[in-house]
Amino acid sequence: MRKYLFELRMNKGFSQRKVARESGISYQHYSKIENGERGNKVSFLVVGRIAKVLEVPLEKMFELEEAYQDSIEFNSESH
Repeated sequence: MRKYLFELRMNKGFSQRKVARESGISYQHYSKIENGERGNKVSFLVVGRIAKVLEVPLEKMFELEEAYQDSIEFNSESH
């Protein structure tokens, strides 16, 4: 789960549907991204749109995503 996305969204008081709609993606797509079902690859364009909706600098989004990806790699190496 991309907990950082959940926390950013909740701090804004937004639903997944609102973030998805304002990002120009489907609710299902956004839900899969936030829940980690979307896997490692999320397009730069989509990340940028989500960052804009959540009012988070793009650089911060990439830092958070990098930390998320590192945690996935660490967990997969631990098993």
